Amino acid sequence: MKTKTTQVFSLWDIMTSGGLASNIVMALIFLLGLIAVYIFIERLLLYRKCKKKSLLLEQITAALHQGNVAEAQRICSQDSSPQARIIEKALLRIGRPMSDINSAMQAQGQQEVATLEANLPILATCAGAAPMLGFLGTVIGMIMAFFEISNVTGNISPKLLAEGIYTAMGTTAAGLAVGIPAYILYNLLVGMLDKKIAVIQEDSNIFQDVINKA
Repeated sequence: MKTKTTQVFSLWDIMTSGGLASNIVMALIFLLGLIAVYIFIERLLLYRKCKKKSLLLEQITAALHQGNVAEAQRICSQDSSPQARIIEKALLRIGRPMSDINSAMQAQGQQEVATLEANLPILATCAGAAPMLGFLGTVIGMIMAFFEISNVTGNISPKLLAEGIYTAMGTTAAGLAVGIPAYILYNLLVGMLDKKIAVIQEDSNIFQDVINKA
């Protein structure tokens, strides 16, 4: 009577049993995952500095109503938000035509938006490249598996065929495990970025109204 041997499922063993080529692909996928996590945390911490600065605008408005432009500049220099840097550029041009002030604010605003958008394309690349690398690893693994099977003489056991297939599929699973969360994180950051840009634009418009009324 034949005894049935039961294998213990281990995703890690499957993903690391595909040979050198598969392991290289796995390492690249793992690297993309680390990059994606780093970018998400780095962008998240940056975006938290862009919350609406109502107190900042109130302080600047009060200083300008008193005619104290230097105090308004000092307030901006002590604040790390994009709004403060945009307003500071405008304060340096107080006394010039409004067109000059608006141009300075627009130029600084574009620079701030570019800073906020930095690294997001890399995160999008990680989200797209990880599944593609996983699929590449699967194709390489399948080629190697069928090559090994072609060298077998006689009957080919289903076990040998199954082992080659599920080992090759491990890289696809790893690629999707990295790509799907990276894609979700990318879209979360894009949503946050849109809100931050709207807040920056709103605060800039409020400051322009303050300047016009001054």
